[in-house]
Amino acid sequence: MLAVLLGTEEYALPVDTVNEVLSPREITPVPHVPPHVLGVCSLRGIVLPVVDLHRRLGLAEGAHDEKSRIVVIRLGRDELVGLWVDRVRGVVRFPLSAVKPLPEAVAQGPGAELLTSIARKDDRLFILLDAEKAMGT
Repeated sequence: MLAVLLGTEEYALPVDTVNEVLSPREITPVPHVPPHVLGVCSLRGIVLPVVDLHRRLGLAEGAHDEKSRIVVIRLGRDELVGLWVDRVRGVVRFPLSAVKPLPEAVAQGPGAELLTSIARKDDRLFILLDAEKAMGT
């Protein structure tokens, strides 16, 4: 899993969906898109839509600084979408036994459809995301 930081919480995305990680770059706003879509940027001639993961999850506004990153996710065979996150913490591995279902109160809350489960490794807690749903697809 690729661990990313949103505020003070760690989230994780399946690493097999991650195409690459980019430094912040200029994003062009696009009219009439959902509020969680920041806009688009150019990636080697490809128009890449960028989703603010804070907004998508209904969290407080996040950092937009030089340490922020755009995690490029491949959806299906050909579609690329970027996720704007505060920080990328790196790849983390944990046994299947460390993955637990969402607590009932969380599973019924707003935005819960984007979350798959929770995992604990050592003293760190990770909220696992559904990559496709996090992108808004």
